[in-house]
Parts: sequence; C-alpha cells; structure tokens
Amino acid sequence: MKSKAYIRNIVFFILMLLSIPYYVHSSQLVTGEITSAIILQERIHLTVGDKALTNLGSKDSVIKGDIFTVTARKDVYKEKPIGKCAVTSVDAKSSICEIISSNWEIPRGSNVSLPAIYFSNEKLYPAIYKILSKSVDPFMPYDKLKISIYDIYDSQNNVTKFSENVKQEIKDVFVQKKRVKLVEPRAIQKDFLIYPEDIRNSYGLRTEVMETLAVDVFIIGSYAIENENIAFTFYKFDKYFNDEKISFQVPVGSFDVASIQDVIRPYKPVPKKEYLPCTVALKEFHYMPPKDEKRSIINHEAGRDVYKAIDLNKTNFNIISPVDFVFKLDNQSINFAGKTETPVLLTKGTHNLFASFRRGYFFNSKEPKLYVSDKHVDKEAILSIEKDASIYIEVMLNPSFEGDNIEFKIYDVTEKKSQLLKTIIKTEAAKSIEFFKD
Repeated sequence: MKSKAYIRNIVFFILMLLSIPYYVHSSQLVTGEITSAIILQERIHLTVGDKALTNLGSKDSVIKGDIFTVTARKDVYKEKPIGKCAVTSVDAKSSICEIISSNWEIPRGSNVSLPAIYFSNEKLYPAIYKILSKSVDPFMPYDKLKISIYDIYDSQNNVTKFSENVKQEIKDVFVQKKRVKLVEPRAIQKDFLIYPEDIRNSYGLRTEVMETLAVDVFIIGSYAIENENIAFTFYKFDKYFNDEKISFQVPVGSFDVASIQDVIRPYKPVPKKEYLPCTVALKEFHYMPPKDEKRSIINHEAGRDVYKAIDLNKTNFNIISPVDFVFKLDNQSINFAGKTETPVLLTKGTHNLFASFRRGYFFNSKEPKLYVSDKHVDKEAILSIEKDASIYIEVMLNPSFEGDNIEFKIYDVTEKKSQLLKTIIKTEAAKSIEFFKD
C-alpha cells in the first residue's frame, strides 16, 4: 500500500512540474516572426548584415537597440537559437532588425523573441515606454547608454512619496533593457539639486548637468492635480541636444491618494548661475620641414634612442601635423567631436585653460600616420572675466620647432572681436602662464 501511495505522489508531482514551465515561460518572452527580408541579392535565406522586417513593434515594448533571439520554430523554449538580430527602427506593429550573428542561414518565417517587460501600473506604462523610446532613438543601436532618471516634483517643487514611487516604476522598466545603465545623480554629487524649470530654461545648466554626471540622457519630471487627473510633464535631454517634452494624464484613482500629499523632500532654493556664451575654436597649422632640418628633427625626437631614430628616418616624412589634441577648461576635457568649434560653459570669475598635442609625422597625406611623437607639447593660461561678455577662444597649434607651438587668442565678440587684455604672470623661474582679463 505504501509503495502504491508513494508512486501516486511521484506521478502527481511530475505532472505538476510539467504544467509549470508553460505558464512561467509564456510570461517571460514576447515572440514574433520575420515577415520579410530587406536584401539586395536574390537570396532565399538571410545571413549576417542582412535586414529583416518583423511583426514585433512598440506594442510589444520593442525599442531601438533591442537584440532579438532568432529560432527556426514556434516553440522558442525548446528550439536552439540560430542567430541574433539587432533592432534598428521600430513602428507600432513592426520593426526592422539587422542580423548580427547566425549559426547558419536564417530562413524567412523564422521566429524572433525578446524578454517581456514587467510593470506594476498599466496606466503609467504607455507613457514610460514613450519616454524610454525617445531616450534611445537618437543614438546608434549598438550604443550602451548611461541614463539618469532624476526627481519628479509636485506643483510646489516638493518631492513626495508618490513621485518617488513613480520614479521607481520608471527605473524598474528602464533597467530591464540591456542597453541601458542607470546613473544615480546623488551617488556622483551628494548635494546635486535641480528643478525642471531651471534646466529647461538654461542651455548652460543643461550642459553642466550632462558633463557633471557623465550621462547620455537626463530625465526630470513634474506633476499637478487637474480635476480628476494627474497631469505629468517630463523633460528628456541628451548629449546630442535632442530635447523632448512628454506630457500625459492619468486618473487620480489609479494611485494611492495619500502618497500624493506625503512630502518627503520639501522645496529648497538653488542659487542660480549666470552663464556667458563662449566658443572655443581650434586652428591647426601644418609644417613642411626643409630637407636639411630633418636630421635635427629626428635627433630631437629620438635623443639617444637609435631604434627610434631608425624608425623615424624610414618614414621619409615631409609633413608634421598636430595630433592627439587635448583642451581642458577648469580641468574638464572639452570634446570637439571632429569639429573645429564647440560651445562651452563659462561663468564670471577665473578659469584655467590647458591645451596639448603631439607631433604626427606624415608623407604627402594625412593618412596613414607614419610616426607619432611621445613628447607632449602643452600650454596653460588663466582667463578672468568680471563683466558680461561673449567669449571667443582661439587655440592655435603649430607643430614647427620655432616660436610658440600653442597660442591662445581670446576675444569678446560683443566688442567686435577686440582682443581681451593680456599680461604675463611668472609662476616659477622656468614657467610662465598667460593671464587674460576683461
């Protein structure tokens, strides 16, 4: 009798186990299929680099940069993956993805799947997805993004228990996407404090926030009670200056009303900074040394290193250009992103300027680099501004071996580009720093 009862229990337990996976797995993946292919050649199957159209879209929480798992049959839980497909664009009911890996050729009609997104408030989720989608869209699909989701304020600029709950819901959704890394502002700067109207109205403050936190996207929001609804407004800023305002309303009854009145961080005034318009311009000069100077140049670069001298002599260089340029304002590196001019943040007061480059050696063209010096050429300067001004900083790089290799020229463009006053401050016997003052 005992053995029969034992067997019945085992059978019952196995049946229970068999029933569980179908329920659990069905809630873990969203599955669709490749409906057509976007390929130039007349081929039946897809391979790495080909693009495919799928029937998964924003309705399925797909965003640009998602990676689909590709399988050959409908049962994605039993079938081994045959490839990966990266989403490059998304519509409501479809998406385009590019095959980034495959075990073998992928037939049309293959299935694609990705993890489902979990959320706790179905009224909020459509808006959260919209904020997420707009956050990732300006970037390349393969970019890993650092995103900061900052505070959500009530109409009096207080942080409430309700706004913290909403922020957590947004973070819980964002973090489920593999390309997103959340950055907590107060973990970087303990006294970090900013309000929506301040950052929205100040280009300078916006840029400062992005640079201070070293993030790609910064999100901040507010809400107000309007009749029977809660009206939300979110602002999304990114490093490419694609600013977005996202507004939506949700019925008050969808939330715990008491939490809306529960203030956990009251409004605290923030001293406002006044930013001055400033542009930094890069001017590069190139040097073609005469033949009789080459030996002294090689000696300068190589010193007593015979191998360096041989390597440099073999290049037969005839052009020297500045390479590996670095410009810092108050010890913060400024990225020109391939351009010759870039806007920077500037306030009244004293600022430190620093520029450096190395000499690159070429023959007739800028590519390839034949040799790069291991010696850095650098220069520092001090800029003091006490009045309202619009500043234009020229940084001139000269790779020759005579005169100033780096020269700063600073103008107030409100004064028709008249150069600011300049004096020299001796800081030590072997070094001088230029001082520019309005």
